Amino acid sequence: MERLSVDDMKAIELDIMDEIDRVCTAHGVEYFLGYGTLLGAVRHGGFIPWDDDMDIVMMRDQYELLMDHFNEWRTSERFKLVSYRDKSSIYQFAKIVDTTTIIYENFVGKKAATGVWVDIFPLDNFDPACAGLLKKHARVGLWRSFAVADPTVGSSAVVRLAKKIVCPFAKHSDLYKLAAKLDGIAREVNKGASDRVIDVVGEGNPNKTYPKSLFKPVRMKFEDREYTAPAGAEEFLTVEYGDWRTPPAESDRAVHVMEAYRL
Repeated sequence: MERLSVDDMKAIELDIMDEIDRVCTAHGVEYFLGYGTLLGAVRHGGFIPWDDDMDIVMMRDQYELLMDHFNEWRTSERFKLVSYRDKSSIYQFAKIVDTTTIIYENFVGKKAATGVWVDIFPLDNFDPACAGLLKKHARVGLWRSFAVADPTVGSSAVVRLAKKIVCPFAKHSDLYKLAAKLDGIAREVNKGASDRVIDVVGEGNPNKTYPKSLFKPVRMKFEDREYTAPAGAEEFLTVEYGDWRTPPAESDRAVHVMEAYRL
């Protein structure tokens, strides 16, 4: 297998995004650049220089439409939507992957490896009365993090001790069922009517909700391409990151720990 560089991964992610954009445009499905990808587009005109992944967000109904039909609509078998729903992914949100590649993450077993990906996060209606459901989601999410964690790695002695105690029990959990539970809670939250949305499956933070009015589609430059972004991109980024205009110090720049290969 050929080891992929960060630049190789970025080029593949752009190919995946091109396919997502083609499929969504052809079938009238709405998506938006999100999180670090949107931040990169607004602040850098493309990838954040030290980042190596891409994220999009979709309203729940659009997300479910893509979940149901992407693998039917795709223009090449090189690309595939993977999900816990068919046990092709252990995550509670969907990914579009390049099937000619594989990524090994340091904290995830090799059996759960997929190709280079673009993450897709559904946005669900937010009702403050659902605070109990969000707390339940946080508890299940914490248990899942122990289930996939490496007990020998931790940010402090206390964290390593907690992992050493809990991980042996959590390791017996069915990761697909945990993912289904997390997504199920999110869909339960979505049942309420609201003019605000929240990313339950990715964050579940009640302090990070977005007015639906932000999500009017506009085309935005990303590297040498254009993709769909929310018209209210700056407000989205302020909710998510606070002072997003100032790049973080080098010591605070989060990077992913993984190895990618071409099959």
